[in-house]
Amino acid sequence: MEVKNAVQAILDRRSIRKYKPEQLTDEQLKIILDAFDWAPTARNAQEVRAIVLQDAEMMKAFAADFEAFAAATGGKLFKNFYFDAPTLILLCGDAEFPYTAIDSGIAVENMAVAADSIGLGSVILGCIRQFMADEASAQWRAKFGIKDSEMFTIALAVGTPDCENPKGAARKEGKITFIK
Repeated sequence: MEVKNAVQAILDRRSIRKYKPEQLTDEQLKIILDAFDWAPTARNAQEVRAIVLQDAEMMKAFAADFEAFAAATGGKLFKNFYFDAPTLILLCGDAEFPYTAIDSGIAVENMAVAADSIGLGSVILGCIRQFMADEASAQWRAKFGIKDSEMFTIALAVGTPDCENPKGAARKEGKITFIK
């Protein structure tokens, strides 16, 4: 398997919204999960957990419940929010630890860059966060093993792209300030 260097993977990575149905290999999944596991965390707490969902029927049912929630609450409707990616990795962690959300963001970016580096595509998913915090998702939190003391933070859909890598948007000016 060819592997890109980290900087090239960061610069090349785009959100992919169309995937081939084939599942990740064990080797591919191990690389992505190693990138998760070795992500830095505040105070080396390592409080973020990953839940790997690869059951296609469960993913469809989860998406249908999310869609119903979004429609009922006036939220932005994302039909098939995971874009039929064969793997969905949900992150959760200690709800009381002040850096869980930040540590989850670091971990999900690590996984997305790792996926790109081995030729896979991904899309980082924050759209289900409100659903996962609502009582409407209680059955899903139970099925995923998310404890009452934990909060869902973010997810990553990952698989083999079934589309061209989209071009990146032009970079906005003025985002960097130098103080020398």
